[in-house]
Amino acid sequence: MSDTIEQSLKLPCGATLTNRIAKAAMTESLADATGTPTPELERLYRVWSEGGAGMLLSGNISIDRDHLERPGNVVIDNNVTDFKKLALKRWTAAATSAGNHFWAQLNHPGRQTQKNIHPNPKAPSAITLQMPGGLFGEPIALSIDEIEELTERFASAAKTCKEVGFTGVQIHAAHGYLLSQFLNPRANHRYDKYGGALENRARFLIDVVNATRKAVGPNFPVSVKLNSADFQKG
Repeated sequence: MSDTIEQSLKLPCGATLTNRIAKAAMTESLADATGTPTPELERLYRVWSEGGAGMLLSGNISIDRDHLERPGNVVIDNNVTDFKKLALKRWTAAATSAGNHFWAQLNHPGRQTQKNIHPNPKAPSAITLQMPGGLFGEPIALSIDEIEELTERFASAAKTCKEVGFTGVQIHAAHGYLLSQFLNPRANHRYDKYGGALENRARFLIDVVNATRKAVGPNFPVSVKLNSADFQKG
């Protein structure tokens, strides 16, 4: 068993992981108020890099500064300054210092944006998340134009990730965040090409994956995070 874990793994895109151990995403909340990586984030990932895993996966990186999973998320949107790019490069250099991969988990939380960040976040449909504590406000349904813009935002963020030293990306379509909300018939009550049948509910995710692949080229790892029920029956 140990021999298998320690073996390298070549991915279909051609990239090779030095072993088959990966650190899963854990939201760190260590970016500054502008969504820029901090020295604390660099130090944490340097320690994880030295831990020996073949791949480290970042916590949530938001593609929209108005929609964060929580304060302290790194943000890679359409306004990445040169200063932020330098900070991102320092982060990726620290996180790959032992020769491992470091993949960026790209996310938009949709209706799972806390009210203190956005009182009326965007979502597939105007269906409030029913969870104790009242952390989430009443969402507003995205227009088709907005969905298409977000598709390009995911792709643009992935391209930036490649430029600043990430060695792969993961599209977050699980845990009840925006892409998962589109997949979920309880959260997606749309009647257009993004709602109804599974083919339509999956359209946004498939478009994001295709746009991302086009943006980063054929040899850069692109993965998708999926789960099943999000603690919701049916």
